[in-house]
Amino acid sequence: MTLSRLQRTTTIGILAACSIILYYFKFPVPFFPPFLTMDISDIPALIGAITLGPVAGVAIQFLKNIIDYITHGSYAGLPVGQMANFCSGALIVGLIGMFYHYQKKLNLWIFAITILVFLSTMYLLNYYFILPAIMELIGVTKEQYVGQFTSFNPLATDFRTAVLYVIVPFNMLKIGMIYGIGLPFSFRLDRILNSKRK
Repeated sequence: MTLSRLQRTTTIGILAACSIILYYFKFPVPFFPPFLTMDISDIPALIGAITLGPVAGVAIQFLKNIIDYITHGSYAGLPVGQMANFCSGALIVGLIGMFYHYQKKLNLWIFAITILVFLSTMYLLNYYFILPAIMELIGVTKEQYVGQFTSFNPLATDFRTAVLYVIVPFNMLKIGMIYGIGLPFSFRLDRILNSKRK
């Protein structure tokens, strides 16, 4: 038995609501600047990507960030933070969901490819678009912005190294935490749902 369109839409809505709630429980990470906070709001979207397919996971990320911007706005004015969160979350859940949906199994090569694509894409997005847009909107120079990174990591001596030695490790921790917590639960839930559909 497959889920009807109404059931899928309802499930996506419920998971998006869970994601929004979890998004409010952000916590700082030791050895990183305080404005880089971690949360587990990507886990409901990961569940959606594994059980319903990658499009569902990306839709949950989209709804979470749209609703967050509508209800809380953005410290930078334009929704740059929400766009960054959506890109990050969509890559985290969409890639692994795509592999799992079409192969129904994951191996170390798939994890390695997924993590490498995620880190590479987010590096480029942060370097060329996201961080420059934030700096422009809040009115700080690259030197001022990099200074906040250097105080936590002496290797961050310029903008490129700030992204490479602070943002990339942060994203590694993020995807590791989301996969480590969310995937075992998602796989178990998917097996349960598959057994009930037969």
